[in-house]
Amino acid sequence: MRPLYQNVFVLKVFALALASTALISCDSSPHASGGIGGTGSVSSVLSVSSGTVTKLGSVIVSGTEYDGSNAIYCMDDQPCNTQNNLKLGMVVQVKGTAHSLPAGSLKRVADMVTFQQTAAGVVQSIAPDGSSLVVLGQFIAVNPKTIIDESIAGGSILNLKPGVDLIQVSGLVGGDGHILATFIMKPSGITPYAVEGMVKNHDPGAQRFEIGKLVIDYSSADIDHLGVSETATWNDRLVHVHGDEWQPLNTVPFGGTLSATRVKTLGLEADDSPEAKLEGFITQVTGPGAFVVNNHPILVSAATVFEDGTVKGLVLGTHVLIHGTLAQGALDAQRVSFQENVQIESNVESIGLQSGTLTMTGLPGVLIETETRTVIETAGKPTRLEVLRTGDHLKIHGKFLDDRRVVATELQLMAPSNAIVFHAPVQSVADPQVLLANIEIDTSTIPDLEFVGSFGPIGRKIFFEKASIGRKIWAKGTLTGGVETWSRVGLNE
Repeated sequence: MRPLYQNVFVLKVFALALASTALISCDSSPHASGGIGGTGSVSSVLSVSSGTVTKLGSVIVSGTEYDGSNAIYCMDDQPCNTQNNLKLGMVVQVKGTAHSLPAGSLKRVADMVTFQQTAAGVVQSIAPDGSSLVVLGQFIAVNPKTIIDESIAGGSILNLKPGVDLIQVSGLVGGDGHILATFIMKPSGITPYAVEGMVKNHDPGAQRFEIGKLVIDYSSADIDHLGVSETATWNDRLVHVHGDEWQPLNTVPFGGTLSATRVKTLGLEADDSPEAKLEGFITQVTGPGAFVVNNHPILVSAATVFEDGTVKGLVLGTHVLIHGTLAQGALDAQRVSFQENVQIESNVESIGLQSGTLTMTGLPGVLIETETRTVIETAGKPTRLEVLRTGDHLKIHGKFLDDRRVVATELQLMAPSNAIVFHAPVQSVADPQVLLANIEIDTSTIPDLEFVGSFGPIGRKIFFEKASIGRKIWAKGTLTGGVETWSRVGLNE
């Protein structure tokens, strides 16, 4: 049975056409052409946003600024108050008002800002390279943009102690049991267990379901805010769970059980809004130009503007930022911005200073483009493209543009190495070949134990069963004389 929100999708699409006329622009800049209501008039409409706090002072969520001076802040399960205790990297929901002022200026005012932990629990394991950790049976990915709070020694998750340290994670759910961490901290006091994720294996009779490797018993939980029937399947819905008792489940690697005290659905703080902004991962594709992010059906049309990608990139697991109009919970996308989906580690093969481009050893034909927004660092300090040299070892984060071009968001100069790493969406797959961003990965010589998932080896057979088009896969190897040898591949299960 499909989730209930899919069953009413057609009705919602009709309502979108009615609501879309209320918003002329949902540009995040301080000026919108004509503003909401038109130049020379003063009008206001509801504005809702969900995303990462990208700047402090006011409330700036995924680049959109709200005046938060008179807002109410609801921080997890603490009583709501007027104290702004937000930190960079926290994923929040904002409900407020967009005011169109004379002369076309646009001002957004936050009325309520809501924050809840994406995961909170005891650290079960930490990757040796600090790129991930496991909490409550959830694979938590960590990247250079993840903000590690000062409460964690040295600002590194490698200083956490598995089985001992309790942490709180804020981030975005990327799939079953997978979270991209945007902020990690150690709590200052007692905190309830918490987890966000996609429901699977829901058993209404036993009153339990699973998220990742975690089994959740909700027999004593408050489910009034879930918004669905107790007997209907909840599978594929994104939910937030609070619990008061957690136990490891030794029969499953990194597994556990959680006694839930509350289960509620994820989503924007409104069903209808002339202006809506939503950041997240595509968790379902329901048809051509139709997909789901944070339980909201998303519809694109010929009028939708795409930034740093095309409609072909709207596949499972894609990280997107959507601007549009919300009606009955469905979002008519006026603009879709693709977020980072490529990671590269290799040696510089060539540099084009005039064009601002690079090529990397072992990745023939992939052009790395830089722009004014590209962050270039060495030892944590800003530098310039002119400082880089052929042979330098770089770690690159960027966006693949579907035509052998990668727009770099960040270049990091690393210590010399012969390692090569390539993390990108699958374009085609047929054992033993995987095509990632136009790079052919030959896995024929890779041992079975070196095909891995989030929690360890899964073997060649399972790897190729799960390696669907659009899914992000990584390959690691070594460079010898400018030639790459791939020795390990993996995916997030």
